[in-house]
Amino acid sequence: MAGRGRIWVIGIQSLGLAVATLAQGALPTASLIGTPAAAAPTAAALVAPRAAVVAGSCLAAIPAGSQCGGNETNPYMTCADFNSCQNTPWAGACCQAGAGCAQLQSDTCWTCGGGLPPFLQGLPESAPGNCTSMPNGDFDYGCVLGASMFFYQAQRSGRLPADNPVAWRGNSGLRDVAPNGNDLTGGWYDAGDTTRFTFPAAYTISTLALGYLAFPEGYQRSGQDVALKRNLKWGADWILKARFNSSSLVAVTWAPGATIPQAHLFWGHPEDIVGPAATRALPPGRPGADLLAQAAAALAATAVIFKDDSVDYAGELISVAEGLYAQAKDQEGLYSDSVPEVKGYYTSFSFVDDLAWAASWLAVATGDQYTREEARLYWQRHISDEGGGEGRRFDYNNLQQGVGYLMSLLYPEKKDQYLQPIRSVMELWLNERSNITFSPKGMAYIDSWGNLRYVANQAFMALLYNRAYKADRSRRALVYSCFARKQLRYMLGESGQSYVVGVGSSPVCRPHHRAASCGPLGSRCDCSALRNPGCNPNTLYGALVGGPGPKDDFNDARNNYQQNEVALDWNAGFSGVLAGLASGSVSSWEDCKSGGLTSGRGSTSGAGGAAARGAKGWAAPLLAAAAAAAAGGLLVS
Repeated sequence: MAGRGRIWVIGIQSLGLAVATLAQGALPTASLIGTPAAAAPTAAALVAPRAAVVAGSCLAAIPAGSQCGGNETNPYMTCADFNSCQNTPWAGACCQAGAGCAQLQSDTCWTCGGGLPPFLQGLPESAPGNCTSMPNGDFDYGCVLGASMFFYQAQRSGRLPADNPVAWRGNSGLRDVAPNGNDLTGGWYDAGDTTRFTFPAAYTISTLALGYLAFPEGYQRSGQDVALKRNLKWGADWILKARFNSSSLVAVTWAPGATIPQAHLFWGHPEDIVGPAATRALPPGRPGADLLAQAAAALAATAVIFKDDSVDYAGELISVAEGLYAQAKDQEGLYSDSVPEVKGYYTSFSFVDDLAWAASWLAVATGDQYTREEARLYWQRHISDEGGGEGRRFDYNNLQQGVGYLMSLLYPEKKDQYLQPIRSVMELWLNERSNITFSPKGMAYIDSWGNLRYVANQAFMALLYNRAYKADRSRRALVYSCFARKQLRYMLGESGQSYVVGVGSSPVCRPHHRAASCGPLGSRCDCSALRNPGCNPNTLYGALVGGPGPKDDFNDARNNYQQNEVALDWNAGFSGVLAGLASGSVSSWEDCKSGGLTSGRGSTSGAGGAAARGAKGWAAPLLAAAAAAAAGGLLVS
């Protein structure tokens, strides 16, 4: 799974969503398709179980009202294993009285009565899209940005506000507590599951904030600035709770069960989980600079966005961020070495870039010159000690390009130096170096799992560069902007299939996401929702799925989580690109047409050398600079 493989679903509600509605920030209200009261299954609907029910068997031991088969082959939470009854059955949605636990479509899916519940019967196989009505033939990026903000609202855990726009989501996780008993409700579910990971959630917050910092007019023009700030606050408030004392930070929570993998096997409403969730915190004094620094960056970044709205709130965020950052400096190393539960989900591979990310955000938030200098030194150390990271992309494990952009704001006289990583990585993408290719229809391809998340992130970096250099380096900035526009047009269905739920041309409608697959709150939801052949009953507007393979091959199926999953971090850079394209401050699609760049690819003057050196070749000139700095005693030891 490795930070990518989880088990989820998404859905389709009636699509009377007007483009103007999303563009103005009034998010859609769910209008569920076919929600008759559940009827008792007929005898014909029952499928003979694989083993007879005998006294003392697992099935017989499940009390009336317990869920049947909601978690596939998980003996900790379902009746799927008839030979093991030593564990307490899942207390989720109820089978009707007299409905036997029966097999549906596979040996691992056991449901109440063996059939689809009424709300899953007869759902359409495709869904209409929105945000496609711009007169110039382009997409309405402000409208799509509104949908992306809706996605984060649909991911909420905890007690939802009175103005919650997601009718198919309710309160959940209300019994969640930190290891010391403090309140731990709130935050976001990571993907289509019921797990909360602090590391990618913190990255999501700071990356969303970066999009607003660079392109505030994109949010303002599309009427999404309030929604963005509410989403940032929802995430940051949970980070504050996860920091339950001055030396500890919750790293992960999951639904009750022996392990995270077993909790992932649950398929049902998040609202059905009684809780409290299991938690793991980073032990005091153990390695975890990456996690602590990411959390510090998230709070500092949120403070930057809120400094003009609430001085007191921004001050609280900065105070806690400074404590996290100080602890991160003392506990160098990888948090995944100290919290083994996260391995295979969000394993970290470096930590100095996280320290640079935190320091640069704190410097932007406070203006403190000492912290600014620490950010510079950590930036250099990341290049010299960690080789600049993975070197081909920006994400929670590869922050070099984003740090460089912040450093260019802190040291504007050295803009060229700090934006060099974006230039060099962009050349890898544009010239198909380092195993980066383009599909027949023009999609950039770098990874088989969640490829579009990396494409969106690099498009975001391209627009950050465009923002910095549009006036004085127009050709390179134009090429980068056209790369971003072409990739977003592809994601939204330029070739006939949108990979953003609910928007674009013929959007996907079966992404891997439990809550959206489950239908009305209070109704039975089990693995029959996973096996449902139609679209999801609820639409998770704005969610970017993993996307096609290198030949534009794609299967819109719920169990195709490699291509059809969603996640918090996947929409973070995507939202930044949308804000840039909606801002009016970067090169337009008409500019791309005039420049002969509608393919999203083009040459830039003096840009080939670094790319030719391979995946990490871009770091060579920076390594030389870092070595010179080290000789002068400038690097952090």
